[in-house]
Amino acid sequence: MSTKLTDVSYIDTPCQGLQSWAAQLADLAKHRGIHPDKLLKGTKLFYQDFAAGTAIISVAQFYQLQENCRQFDNQHQLSFLLGRKLLNNNPLYSAFSQAESLCSLQKILIRAPLHGFNLFNATHKHHQGRHYFIINLSFGAINTLVEQFCCELFASFIAATCKWRIGNNSDLSFSFPYPEPKHIEQYQTNLQANCKFSQQLFMVSVSDELYNRHLIDSCPSLLQQSLASIGQQPLPAKPWLQAVREYITKHPQQNLETVAHYFAMSPATFKRKLKQHHTRFSTLQDCINRQTAVFNLTTLAQSNETLASTLNFTDLTNFRRAFKRWTGTTPSNLRCQLKSM
Repeated sequence: MSTKLTDVSYIDTPCQGLQSWAAQLADLAKHRGIHPDKLLKGTKLFYQDFAAGTAIISVAQFYQLQENCRQFDNQHQLSFLLGRKLLNNNPLYSAFSQAESLCSLQKILIRAPLHGFNLFNATHKHHQGRHYFIINLSFGAINTLVEQFCCELFASFIAATCKWRIGNNSDLSFSFPYPEPKHIEQYQTNLQANCKFSQQLFMVSVSDELYNRHLIDSCPSLLQQSLASIGQQPLPAKPWLQAVREYITKHPQQNLETVAHYFAMSPATFKRKLKQHHTRFSTLQDCINRQTAVFNLTTLAQSNETLASTLNFTDLTNFRRAFKRWTGTTPSNLRCQLKSM
């Protein structure tokens, strides 16, 4: 029998590291003429709390802050500007500055997903000389605008980090799960990388050469000191929705009742928790299946038969019907779209 998992965090509990991000976001907005009272509306936060260092931020409050930014930031700059500053006043900065490669940077984030970075999680895949990272929000998103803000935020962080440590982003590629925005110039200016829109996944990819390139300004001994210092701090509990996603991925055949039991909840309580994260069990299953199906079709070029087997379908008609429900198109149409790009 599976071990029950109860030590998990929720969207409305304080999230370590978001205090600094929220404070920087508030100041960036203020410098651009957005009054703090407008930016903080509905968050139950006060601007003076940031200066006093007493602000305690939950993911739900940070999301509301992002939604307010979208309303008042006419130039759509704030997500990108904050992404470039995520390491400011962050204990991970020292480790990042001494890391030996992008591979090392990735491992640091996996080993120490604190200081706000547990807002995101990634599935790492490798195929034909490229590394792919499918990015998900560990706590879900309240709406599509917040999801886009988070995508821009994380992409800006990745691009700024590569530019800082490597010097250029020429081999960096981003796929975004929404149409090309009107403020495309912000992507061009802040990312300076290959960007694709209207994709089924939020994904970052990079070549083996860039991923493993040795950074000559690294210092392994100082890196170990930084990691030792970080290791003395308690890691936050794994975000609940991320834990649920990982469990469903490993046990795709289990139903809601079985998964709820694993998380030591009644089905009704489990449904309520999913609703707090703005999702449902069937939606989460479809998202996991969509990501696998789309990646395996577009990147691995798998056939319908192989895809169906991978996703535990015994009937191709049922697989095609499910694929269209997940993606809004058929496997053959998606292949045609790829050929026309």
